[in-house]
Amino acid sequence: MDYEFDEMRQQMAILKDKLENQTIVNDRFIRRSIKRSVGTINRRYLVIGIVALTMIPYGYWAFVMLNGLSVALWLTMCVLMLIVVGFMYYNSRDLRDNDLMGGNLLDVKRKVTLAKKRDANWLWFGIPAGLIWFAWFLYEESQQMGFSQGILLYFIFAMIVGLLAGLIVHFKTQRHYRDAIEQIEELENTK
Repeated sequence: MDYEFDEMRQQMAILKDKLENQTIVNDRFIRRSIKRSVGTINRRYLVIGIVALTMIPYGYWAFVMLNGLSVALWLTMCVLMLIVVGFMYYNSRDLRDNDLMGGNLLDVKRKVTLAKKRDANWLWFGIPAGLIWFAWFLYEESQQMGFSQGILLYFIFAMIVGLLAGLIVHFKTQRHYRDAIEQIEELENTK
């Protein structure tokens, strides 16, 4: 009887050891997946920041030198692009932390959730600011060229395409945030 009991105890110890090893493997796999989602968000922010900074000299050439629009319009665009870069840098500062995935899951989840919320709230500034700037651009362009209906439709079409592209990027970023948060919750539930 003692022999059977000892054998059961040994089998339970082996099973417990296997389960602990499985949990460690799952923990590493999920943390790696979270890091991949966060890395995708950071790369997307980097690309957006580079495009925004590139727009500053390009905007001067395209708007002021080529089309004769006001320097004030270009400076406003520069301020908006710098706000975009500043926001991207600020929002991703916690996500760029090398020790993010090695830390406490509650802290990781809090940081990712906060960054997701700030990214979602960005639309409340970005869309109105972009539309106001675009209206100003259309006004100056109409004063410069005496708008025809075809040119107006072209600019409105370009604005719609730009808005849709921006929204697609935004919703993909939000999906990556959601994926990271869901993976953190899955990891929390396995512990």
